[in-house]
Amino acid sequence: MRLRKLRSWGGPPLAWLNLIYAKNRLVVAIAAISFAVTMIFMQFGLFVAVLKGATLVYDHLNFDIVLMSSKSLEATYTQTFSRKQLYRVAGVEGVTSVMPCYIGFKAWRNPENKQKRSILVMGFNLEDRILKIAEVHKHLSDLQRQDTVLLNLLSRQEYGSPKVGLRTELGKRRIEVVGLFSMSTTFRADASVIVSDQNFVRLNPGRSIDDIDLGLITINPKYNINTTIDQLRQLLPENIEILNRSQAEARDQEFWVRASLIGYVFSIGAFVSFTVGTVIIYQILYTDVTDHIQEYATLKAIGYGSYPLAKVVLQESLILAVLGFTPGFFIGLGLYQIIYMVTKLPIAMSLQLGILVFIFTVLMCSISAILSIRKIIVIHPADVF
Repeated sequence: MRLRKLRSWGGPPLAWLNLIYAKNRLVVAIAAISFAVTMIFMQFGLFVAVLKGATLVYDHLNFDIVLMSSKSLEATYTQTFSRKQLYRVAGVEGVTSVMPCYIGFKAWRNPENKQKRSILVMGFNLEDRILKIAEVHKHLSDLQRQDTVLLNLLSRQEYGSPKVGLRTELGKRRIEVVGLFSMSTTFRADASVIVSDQNFVRLNPGRSIDDIDLGLITINPKYNINTTIDQLRQLLPENIEILNRSQAEARDQEFWVRASLIGYVFSIGAFVSFTVGTVIIYQILYTDVTDHIQEYATLKAIGYGSYPLAKVVLQESLILAVLGFTPGFFIGLGLYQIIYMVTKLPIAMSLQLGILVFIFTVLMCSISAILSIRKIIVIHPADVF
């Protein structure tokens, strides 16, 4: 009767008792997993921030189709083309508007410490509803004045305190900040300003207003975008790329992930964190199995097979995954907030990211458990007693 009752044991209580038997080891295990989870959160969070930052400019522009030079690398690193090419498509059936966009970088002088830093400059025709930023539309009349700009309220501290009325130097011209707007920073642009197309040309001597960086096109919802794109390709030269919104975003994301090697750096970082966590957890679980090898051998001697005993170790690993993930999640959440406050990068916790990292945590602990249970499988009671 006793043996039958013993064989009906389900396992989790034993797994938990094994873990709390050596409390110091349990604390070390939780700390190690939490550290690995935090590092994975950081790598994945920054990687997602890169992807979001790559499309940040597009997120604030009103368009269905974008034209750009085939030599352009991404939205803020472009080669110009003639505005006449954009206006050629205005008569295509289904096209409701065409809007030129000007993008570049100029030297911004911090009015507080006089240091200069590169800043993203976005210019547009004030008659076009090109930007999906409410603050911009409130200051269109102010931007008509010469040498006026709107400054990004989320610009990094190195550019000085953003405020209306601020006067400083942009490029080689004295400018005045006549309004503020909000747009997250990216890995390429720590700060940004918005100007009229005329002021953009003034900031770039020798450049004509006919030289545009992006051509933005809106389409009547009744028309198929892909059909319109095919028509535009027959009309425009091959050196101009014609992309819908999703294609343009994917193009820029691919540039940042592959061409800039950022994707590889974060991937390697996540892999190293995963590997280090796996090794540490393996050592802890293997030590636990070794310390209880006589108990496992006794259970084998009274009739237990390798599978139910191996399941105990797997259950230990799952308990460790939950215990280690929880503090790692909150530490990662706190670090995300700190990074955003300091850099204004678009980094944030999401349900999808949390689930993904938890899956990685469970996988990390499960691999460690599988490596540790080999000793249980091969052990024979006669070898221990």
